Amino acid sequence: MFICAGSIESFSFAKSIGVGLINSAISLSNICMREIPKRLIFIGSAGSYDENIEIGSIFCSTTAYNIELSMIDGNSYTPLDNAIRIEGVNIDNLVDFANVNSSNYITNTDKYNAMFIESGILLENMEFFSVLNVARFYNIPALGIFCVSNHVCHDSHTQFIKNHSLVKEKLISFVNQNFFKNQTLNNSII
Repeated sequence: MFICAGSIESFSFAKSIGVGLINSAISLSNICMREIPKRLIFIGSAGSYDENIEIGSIFCSTTAYNIELSMIDGNSYTPLDNAIRIEGVNIDNLVDFANVNSSNYITNTDKYNAMFIESGILLENMEFFSVLNVARFYNIPALGIFCVSNHVCHDSHTQFIKNHSLVKEKLISFVNQNFFKNQTLNNSII
């Protein structure tokens, strides 16, 4: 089953689960209880901590983190496990792999980019940490497919808006080529 955040990032072949960590976890849990999907494939945009990664680049992931910037500055800590990896999902040769950080906040500074890159985290997406946690809870294989919409910096939102149409087109094309081959993307084939 394909899933996406929804709102301005909706796709005809994907079920919308809501924006942010909380909304996506609640909605996806309800979907999993009702429909019992065999696998979950989350698609969406992502900001890149690495300015050398081109806008429009596609990545897959089975690993997500929930690192808040205040933790990096030593102003907070968490007693919760803030990393998750779904095992047993084969994404070999699909596209490049990237670890993803999720937060309810969109970063608008490049101050922390080097630290994320050094830690092996390349992308930022609001929902993915929730998606993987729900998938693990219901024992459903899951992965994410992300298209880079912006670089994480002071004008992240402006870049996201500017590149949003390109990102949606690239994601649709990628899913069509790799999952549906020559079929038409619509809700009836999911």
